[in-house]
Parts: sequence; structure tokens; C-alpha cells
Amino acid sequence: MYLFLENMNLMLLAKLPGGHPSDAITDVLGIVAVCAFFGIACYIAMQVLKDSTGKSLPVSTSMNDFYEEEEKKKSKAEPKIEVNELEELEKHCEKFFLEVVEEGQSKLEEFAQVAEDTFNQVADGYASNSFGHEGEGHAVRSKKFLSVCERQWGALRSDIGYVSYMDIQDHLRHILTNHRMLDGQKHSNNEVADLSPELLRSQELVALMRVVPKDKVRTLQEQLLKAVGSFRDSFQEECKVWINEQVVKLQAEMRPRKSRKVQITDTEYYKKFKQLRVRLEVVARLSDGITENTQQVSENGLALSQVIHVGTVLRILACIPEWFQELELGTHSEVA
Repeated sequence: MYLFLENMNLMLLAKLPGGHPSDAITDVLGIVAVCAFFGIACYIAMQVLKDSTGKSLPVSTSMNDFYEEEEKKKSKAEPKIEVNELEELEKHCEKFFLEVVEEGQSKLEEFAQVAEDTFNQVADGYASNSFGHEGEGHAVRSKKFLSVCERQWGALRSDIGYVSYMDIQDHLRHILTNHRMLDGQKHSNNEVADLSPELLRSQELVALMRVVPKDKVRTLQEQLLKAVGSFRDSFQEECKVWINEQVVKLQAEMRPRKSRKVQITDTEYYKKFKQLRVRLEVVARLSDGITENTQQVSENGLALSQVIHVGTVLRILACIPEWFQELELGTHSEVA
């Protein structure tokens, strides 16, 4: 730049032979100022262009990111609009219910068979340690024991799958208290015909107890405890854990979900799950009641009441397929 200005200065001075030196200087300075202005303008323009070019890339990148995010949001939002949440929930509930049914069929049928086998052992013990009227053999006494146990819960039979454990216990409580009638009032045959169903069931219990000699009660009770011990082992090893797991799962499925707009109460499965849970809980609590409360007792009348009470509960459990019809359990053969 300096050399350029020097050359320009010399050239101008050379071209002004008759001019005054101050005029030449003025002209030169003007040219220099113009050149300097253009130089500065060019420099500023280059810097602006450079800055704008450098900034344009991030803007472009950010815009691309923005469009990508928008596309992702659209792709996520579009399926939600198309999905029917009620149908999806019903499909999930149906799949869960079928899984419980599929596994429950074998579990509950096998357990019902265990309950029936245990009842047969108790009935056999009763028949072996009791005496009957003339012509009543072992099979007849065993069948009589079964019939009395059946009638103790007959009034609940049609509702057994819908009532709670406490309802069943309240209905069967008289079995453990009516043993005191052994030393109470006696009824003749014509009086029995006028008894109410509740009193008739009580009298049947007393009649069943009176044919067991006192010296046979202890033997009968020992056979009962042995049968219950085998039943306890089978229940705890094969069925109890599974029932508890299903109850927990059912409770979880029925729990409200804040994240869902559609709840299980909006479907028919809430009632199904609730009924299934109640029935499984009844199975577990009836079985626990047998295994935990059956023990050696010294009073003969109470011991005999315990035998009949356990027999009645075992008959209820043996009929599980009858009151688990929603599980489509196979037809279970009952004792004739």
C-alpha cells in the first residue's frame, strides 16, 4: 500500500509541471482517501460475508433438527390416534384371564381330587369306627357320613362361588357347637318331620355322632389328623403358592391406572377378576382352616364335631369344578 501511494505521488508530481506543489498534494491526498475508503469498505464487506457464512451452517443444522423432532412427534402421535384403548385393554385382560384359566384348570382339578381323596379317608375312618342299624355295613355308613356332610352346606351350594369365606364359616359354625346336643333333648321320628331345615341338619349331626362308641372316638380322631396331614402337605406344595400368586396378580390388574384414560372398570373383566379372586381366596382360607385348626381334643363330642366339620369343608373343596364354572374346569366325578 505504501509503495502504491509513493508511486502515485511521484506520478502525480510528474504530471504537474506547471502546477503549484500544494495542488498536487491535495489531489494526491484525495486519491489516497478514496482508496482508503474503498479498502476499508471492502474489508468490512469481507468480514460481514465471513460472519454470515459461518453462522448460516448452525442455523441450517438447527432447522434440520427442528424438522426431525417435528417428524418424530408426528410419528408418535399418529398411532395413538388410531389405537382404540378400550379394545387394547380388553385384549390384555382376555389374554391374562386365559393364562390363569389354562394353568388353573390343572391346578384346581388336581387339588379337588386331593380334597375328595382326603374326604374318602375321613369317611372310611368314620365307617370303620361306628356301628349302624341292622343291615348297615361299612359302605352304607360311609355314604351316610357323606350325605350328612353334603347337607351341611347344601343351602349354600348354588351361591358357593359368590359368597365370602366368612359367610361360609358362619353357615358351618353350628357344626362345632351342636355337639352339646348329644346330652340334650331327644326327638322322636314324628317330631323330626316338623323340624326346620336348620334344626334338621343339627339333628343329623347328633345322630351321626351317637353311633360312634366312646372308645372309638380317639382312633377316629387320629385317622382324621393323619388324613389332614397329607392334605396339608399337598396343599402347601402344589396349590397354595400358585393361589397366592394369582390373587396378587388379580389385585394388580384391578388397581386403577392414572396413566390410562380407560380403566378396567370400563370392561366386563373387572367383575370376572373380582369373582375369580374371591373364589381363590375362599379355596385358600378353607384349606388353611382345615390344616391350621384341626388338632387333638379331649372332649369326645367336640372331636366328633371336628370330624364332621372337616368332612363338610372337604366336600366343598372336592366340588371346586362345580363352583368354578367360569374356569371351564372338567366335570369332576363325585362320590355317589
